[in-house]
Amino acid sequence: EIDSENAMILNNYAYYLSVRKKNLEKAKQMSFKSNQLEKDNGTYQDTYAWVLYQLKEYKSAKKWLLKALINGGEKSAVVVEHYGDVLYKLGEKNEAINQWEKAKKLGGDSGFIDKKIREGEVYE
Repeated sequence: EIDSENAMILNNYAYYLSVRKKNLEKAKQMSFKSNQLEKDNGTYQDTYAWVLYQLKEYKSAKKWLLKALINGGEKSAVVVEHYGDVLYKLGEKNEAINQWEKAKKLGGDSGFIDKKIREGEVYE
């Protein structure tokens, strides 16, 4: 309400909601708007993808994560790990493990990355 045109605020609040799995439809709207306000921002694209993931819209999440990877996310352990999670949910287990291993090499330490790699399953 205070600054509904601030892409950073919209993105950060949407991510906050997605991590807590609360008000996901509101998070989806806010995150989408942040991407309209600031195009080609890999961080914002990752947030939108993560909201979609929480909503179990995995195919759409994959599309947005591919955008995020193109726009700098390939250097982010978080984005790469998110991509692995989505691939797993889409049944692409081997590729998911590859992405989790890549995230680990990028410094990923989500608390679950080692378990994901070792057991080949998503943990949140």
